[in-house]
Amino acid sequence: MAIDKLFELGIELRDKGDLRDSVGVFSKIIDDYPNDEKISGVYLVLGGVYSDLKEHEKALVNFRMATDMNPKSELASLGLYITYVKLDRDEEAIRELIRYLRQFPANLYKDTLEELLEGLDQGYMTDFKVEINKLAKMNGVEPPDM
Repeated sequence: MAIDKLFELGIELRDKGDLRDSVGVFSKIIDDYPNDEKISGVYLVLGGVYSDLKEHEKALVNFRMATDMNPKSELASLGLYITYVKLDRDEEAIRELIRYLRQFPANLYKDTLEELLEGLDQGYMTDFKVEINKLAKMNGVEPPDM
């Protein structure tokens, strides 16, 4: 079965809630087509499935692979960021956000920047205050009115 057909099957299984079967299909794709140009997208989706299964360490591995293979993917970067947060690894989460936003403009990250600005006002993540404010300004995100 070609990679596209397998990918469609994996998505179909995921969408039906057959998450374990979906993991099996995506893992097979990675094993059978490790050098395919679309493989970073497979890692991205597999990271999301593991996240749905609450298997955050496995999600982290796959989101990291997706960002390593495609550093421009904001969705992969955001998945990695969220997974770090779920694992209480906030500094690594912020470092990923900074890595991405120093190179690329925010789209999906805009909500996250707004939340981080609110958190700064409440005393959270103050070690990253200068960088968060700079990235927010660069991406047109205004600090909340307090």
